[in-house]
Amino acid sequence: MGKTMHQLIRQALEQRAAANNPVRIALVGCGRFGTSVAAQISQIPGMLLVAAVDPKIANGQSALEAAGWTRTQWQQVESAKSAAVAADTGHAVLGPDEEILDLLNIDVVVEATGHPEVGAASALRAIRLGRHVIMVTVEADVTCGWALANEARSQGVIYSLTAGDQPGTIMELLDWAQTCGLKVVAAGRGTKFYPSDADGNPSEAFGRYGYNAELVERRRLNPNMYNSFRDGTKAQIEMCAVSNMTGLPPDVRGMHQPSASLHDIPMLFTSKAKGGLLENEGVVDLANAVSLDGQTLVPNHIEIGVWVVVTSEQGLIREDLSFYGLPTDPSGERALLYRPFHLCGVETPVTIAQAALLKTPTGTPQNQPTSEVVAVAKRSLSPGDVLDGSGGKNVGGIIERRSIVARDKLLPLGFAYGAAVNQQVRSGEVIPSAAVPRQTGTLVKLREAANPARDSSK
Repeated sequence: MGKTMHQLIRQALEQRAAANNPVRIALVGCGRFGTSVAAQISQIPGMLLVAAVDPKIANGQSALEAAGWTRTQWQQVESAKSAAVAADTGHAVLGPDEEILDLLNIDVVVEATGHPEVGAASALRAIRLGRHVIMVTVEADVTCGWALANEARSQGVIYSLTAGDQPGTIMELLDWAQTCGLKVVAAGRGTKFYPSDADGNPSEAFGRYGYNAELVERRRLNPNMYNSFRDGTKAQIEMCAVSNMTGLPPDVRGMHQPSASLHDIPMLFTSKAKGGLLENEGVVDLANAVSLDGQTLVPNHIEIGVWVVVTSEQGLIREDLSFYGLPTDPSGERALLYRPFHLCGVETPVTIAQAALLKTPTGTPQNQPTSEVVAVAKRSLSPGDVLDGSGGKNVGGIIERRSIVARDKLLPLGFAYGAAVNQQVRSGEVIPSAAVPRQTGTLVKLREAANPARDSSK
């Protein structure tokens, strides 16, 4: 009898557990997301977290504890050799950088540092050591994920974004729709974006969420990351990741992001000729939970969920989509598939198992990118001002088609971490690549190796 993917995964994990041969996992980056991954791994027989990497040792310790390791069962190490010695005695290992992993028996690396340059270097190192990579650091993926995916294919390993985060969750829903033979009109996620959020800075981020100091400390929340959630940058990054997995571009720079309830979505995300917003169908976009008044929330919104608007050329199927309860536009031609939640960390073990046991990704970029996230000045910048990356006070990001980014020589957001501008940039302007010095790190090398003629970061 045939089995579903999840049944195959459970069966394979049960066999691994029975043979005392678990899928061996290393976690690079032990913030909130990474620690949730560690905690969930502890609940799944057949998986084992064997190493944690974080420059803040306390973060790594918390991740190992969440994964079920007691203090006598893990060792802090500083080198690959000392890590190998500790592992040989049955200990988990903890260290400040990914070099400690080089000599270990590891099947899968979960990259969750949140920093594009660090994440790219970490992922590339793992791939070249023959390890599958689950990329949580979407900031790295949208800057060079296609190059990492191509490298992984050449090495015979899997590079995948993760289930449970919005890009992976959208990909699962979209894959299902296309497997059913439905045509994708638009794919996206919900947001909660107030007019004042665009100018937010990290010092205000937790206050905007109503988080107290105890929660921030206990879950080790990153103010820049949470500011990127509120200033809109993270949603732009995540939809760029979806764009590059699917080939669906944004309809316009930055996407439309209208205020929308669930029932509004299939009406809004259709062509202008059919009464919607879109110049072109087959795009990525966002549905904002904040009303047009900029203060209240739309009833029946999808703030933390994901969605796909679909149609069919077969009239009977369009009728069935409505008959069986999907929200549709007034014509009944466009229907909404949605999932009202995503579970960061909780679902990542599914992707780990897919990679290690089935040799398939949840979602991986195509050979060349469809879109990029470009850096936008959040305030007027003068020569010498330092760009502080996603969620910073100086810079945010918006999605744009790759062809336009290359043509206009715009700065990808991944290169806006720690670079000082050399010219005036007005608030709200997209920053040109020429406004920062040429960079030479892993991101640039990967992009140039993948397609030197089109790289706009020079």
